[in-house]
Amino acid sequence: MRDGPVEVPETEAAGEIYSLYEDMKAAMNVGIVNLVYRRMATVDGLLEWVWSAFRPALVSGDVERDSMSLKSEFEWPSLPEIPAPALPLLGLGDPEIVAISRVLDNYNRSNSFNLFLFTALVQCLESGGPREELRRVDTLNLSDKLEHLPPIVAMGDMSKETATLIRAMSAPIAPVNKPMIPSLFRHLANWPGFLALVAPHIIHMISSGELPIVSNNVQNSAIRAAHSLSQKMSIPVGLSTPDEITQAYWLDEWRAYISKPIPEMIAIGYALRYALPNA
Repeated sequence: MRDGPVEVPETEAAGEIYSLYEDMKAAMNVGIVNLVYRRMATVDGLLEWVWSAFRPALVSGDVERDSMSLKSEFEWPSLPEIPAPALPLLGLGDPEIVAISRVLDNYNRSNSFNLFLFTALVQCLESGGPREELRRVDTLNLSDKLEHLPPIVAMGDMSKETATLIRAMSAPIAPVNKPMIPSLFRHLANWPGFLALVAPHIIHMISSGELPIVSNNVQNSAIRAAHSLSQKMSIPVGLSTPDEITQAYWLDEWRAYISKPIPEMIAIGYALRYALPNA
């Protein structure tokens, strides 16, 4: 039984998909390709079409501005600060804490970008889809110093205990009838002691109702920005447009992602980041 939908992992990307993955990471200045993109990579031409629509919005700088505003706009759920003396008992020294911090920073940035981009794309498609442009000037400043993060851990490569814990944390975050494992949890599986420490707090955050409240507020920020961003989305003339069935299926998927797992994982990511020593 699969833990989530089919994807093209970064380690298996080749050809056009590899080039798209590298461009996406450079354009967003992150060291990861998020699950929603890895899933779209399994559909011929879909990832290229979506990424082509996103690029003009990124060039505008509005996505960066809106995403960064989230960091200071909200009071994120609070986790007890992890006491430094406890970390060595979990196999976590300074190098491990630095690595965990970098992973969290990358996910907080990329998830925020994705929330604004996909919310705008949904509105754009509901209004008739992105316009076609014959030419456009690409003035996006690409990063040439991408983060080199530890690899995402495949569920089958984890210990049974770690995989069971991650499934328990993921189940209430996945959209209804759409099982998925958030990539952040799989990335943090590189440090199972850290996951074991924070898992009870994450589960309590969900069950107490705190996470859905913050998630809704985060989602509303993206909705407020969607109209302006959607106006900046366009695709090159001649690029093959996904057929109606494909668009309808993925429109439903994108709505599901922006209504629950993406904003919830943004809140979890910031809560974890601020719980680390010297955050």
